Amino acid sequence: MAIVSHKEFKAFFETFFIPVYTLMQRYTGERELSRDFTQEAFVRVFEHRGEFETEENAKAFLYTVARRIYLDHCKHQKIENQYQNRVNEEDPEEYDFLKEVTQQEVSRILYDAVDKLPSQTRSIILLNLKGFNNTEVAERLGVSVNTIKSLKKSAYVTLRTLLSKDLLMILFVLVDK
Repeated sequence: MAIVSHKEFKAFFETFFIPVYTLMQRYTGERELSRDFTQEAFVRVFEHRGEFETEENAKAFLYTVARRIYLDHCKHQKIENQYQNRVNEEDPEEYDFLKEVTQQEVSRILYDAVDKLPSQTRSIILLNLKGFNNTEVAERLGVSVNTIKSLKKSAYVTLRTLLSKDLLMILFVLVDK
């Protein structure tokens, strides 16, 4: 019996889902991962459902695909672990140097954008970047806290247009440290 109709596939699925899931669970030890692998195997059977002459052929394909999905995952994990080990073995001083260069370049880009702001707004942002809160900035500049909040809000809108989304996110992460 070929598994061509949705009804036939549903019956096939209901018959073999638990056995394949149990097998994947035994290999992975993880419920969600096992469920994902099992579902992926059934998706592939569904994609090829018209090619099977018998249910036995479909079942053999299902188990072969499930095994292949698991082995591909293992291979990917191995490569990922090797990469992580290589990164961990790299010279920490070189990593710190690259991190510092990146931070300096990001800071330069940020300050170039801040320099394009109007004078009072630029002063507010620069004081915030130095760690002063809104109240302290207001006292230093002799304006109200609400003025500070309003000008900061417009500054952020302007900076968003000057900087790309990705760079803006990186800037706020690095400046926050």
